Amino acid sequence: MICDILIKGGEVVDPSQALRGVRDIAVTDGKIAAVAEALEDYEPRETIVARGLLVTPGLIDLHVHAYTHSPFGLDADLLCPAGGVTTMLDAGTAGSYNFDAFRRSEIDRYETQIYSLVNLSCIGLVAANLGELLDRRYADPQGVVDTIARHSDVAVGVKIRVGAHIIGEGQTGWDNLHDALRAARESGTWLMAHIGECPMPIPAMLEHMEPGDCITHCFKGGSTRINNDDGKIFDEVRAAAERGIIFDVGHGFGSFQWDVVEAAIEQGFEPTTISTDLHVKNINGPVYDMPTTMSKFLMLGMPLERVIEISTTRPAEILKQAGELGTLRVGSVADIAVLEKCDGEFILTDSYRQNRVGRELLIAASTIRRGKIVPGGGGTRMRRLA
Repeated sequence: MICDILIKGGEVVDPSQALRGVRDIAVTDGKIAAVAEALEDYEPRETIVARGLLVTPGLIDLHVHAYTHSPFGLDADLLCPAGGVTTMLDAGTAGSYNFDAFRRSEIDRYETQIYSLVNLSCIGLVAANLGELLDRRYADPQGVVDTIARHSDVAVGVKIRVGAHIIGEGQTGWDNLHDALRAARESGTWLMAHIGECPMPIPAMLEHMEPGDCITHCFKGGSTRINNDDGKIFDEVRAAAERGIIFDVGHGFGSFQWDVVEAAIEQGFEPTTISTDLHVKNINGPVYDMPTTMSKFLMLGMPLERVIEISTTRPAEILKQAGELGTLRVGSVADIAVLEKCDGEFILTDSYRQNRVGRELLIAASTIRRGKIVPGGGGTRMRRLA
């Protein structure tokens, strides 16, 4: 049998099937055609010899900024091979006034699969340094609902950045948050809330969120965190996670602190999903890419299978794409990441310029997107040797 691509001898790790072991994978017409210990009957047009490498579903990054007409945006098609990420969620870079342009100029042009959240601010993040919701006139909940209805195939939820310098203090802050929640409910989608130096405590915010809503930057430091000053995870945060609130990493330039994440992991509190919050200010450090962010959780003692699960299977479920994405099941979309796991001593840095030393570093060796090998792969800029 002829196939387009044959990946031979890699260690397949697919949490969606509880599968870990050496397998061959055949790809035909953009789909997974076969997965077996040995596929000798296939005649491939292209072969990837993956011995000694990890083969996983294509990584899914639930927090990126891919609208390049904003001050933050990066080209998704350049990020894809460098990080093994085949599906990305733009975290509200555009609002109701510029989402149509975002779709025309970026989403429809990208080969990489892009889903997006719509920012409560009608202008999105094009003037983020000014605080996009300090003036309540920029809040456009009805525009968000209408935008999601027009673009329901790619616009999957609502975004608000809940920082006092962004949404205002006191009642103004609460009014903006309630507008975002209302837009999510009326659009039949979900809300991603970026937590910064919030005008309300995290436990108070969680009282108004429903299962499927998301807290991103869940391991940030500063004044408003998921834990108290003694490092103990708030009971309300645990309860929220148990009832289905998503806690997303969203590493970012200022939203990932070792002290917070280490305390959380020690107390058995894991993130729901790993994501990068990649944008122009952190791509050259401390974030670099998705595999580097995943490596930080390996350093913290999280099992490889679990790290891959919350980077593939779980985000696919959140995007309502389980069975198609985040899996290597036969018949699913052939989005595949081939990762090299390097052993050594590597400096891993949080958003507050604090270092830890990890002994494993994941790097994207090859990426297959919808059945095609994407040129390029992970670079060496993130290999900071201890």
